[in-house]
Amino acid sequence: MTEGLSRIRIAPLLYAACLACALLLAPGAAFADTPAEGAPHAPPTLAADLDDYDTSNEDMVADPLEGWNRMWFAVNDVLLLKVIKPVHQGYVAVTPDELRSGVRNFFHNLGFPLRFLNCLLQGKPSEAGVEMGRFIINSTVGMAGLIDVAKKDKPIVEPDKEDFGQTLGVWGAGEGFYIVWPLIGPSTLRDSVGLAGHYLAEPFGYMVDDQTVYLGARAYGEFNKADEAIAGYEAVTKSAVEPYTSVRNAYIQLRRSKVAK
Repeated sequence: MTEGLSRIRIAPLLYAACLACALLLAPGAAFADTPAEGAPHAPPTLAADLDDYDTSNEDMVADPLEGWNRMWFAVNDVLLLKVIKPVHQGYVAVTPDELRSGVRNFFHNLGFPLRFLNCLLQGKPSEAGVEMGRFIINSTVGMAGLIDVAKKDKPIVEPDKEDFGQTLGVWGAGEGFYIVWPLIGPSTLRDSVGLAGHYLAEPFGYMVDDQTVYLGARAYGEFNKADEAIAGYEAVTKSAVEPYTSVRNAYIQLRRSKVAK
């Protein structure tokens, strides 16, 4: 099992180390955090999150890899709208709402340790306490997280999801440059380091010895809630003259507002 874990974790570990070095060596201008003035708090849904941000400023983030980014943006656009969307619509048509909701709740509950950790790292003990309360209730009364019982209890309403990218921002690390990853989508140098950290620290990855099973389970969890990503993407691009720029700027403003909270 130890050898299996080593195989699973060595690649992202090297990836994270390289990205961290690049982040530390990034130019000062790219390193400075500049949260948008008066940036609104993020609404509860991804579609509302992205659609609510001004996307008119084309020079709001360094984009030295624009050629690479536009290529993968085009590929991701086709995959999301021409492949994933119709397949997911078929999946929704044959899968009971209760099952899809249960899968979504289960994987969300499984992500508690990292959300809890990031709340603490960002100096948000009250939010960490809310995460703990939700986890305990949903893991017991909610049948291992399949049912989100806690959402019905107002004192433990779900807080914003905290991640390592936001934690790095709170600690003062600049966002670096913008980058689009295959399948993953828009990101920044800082968020890419955070994503690698998430992969390395995720407890579920150490509970499963077979990497294929682990990646398959995670992929299914993401596919099950693909409607969120599709809705958010279409909300930004449906009337955009330049979809690439609109998505880039909406993503950057959204992330800055989350770090500034």
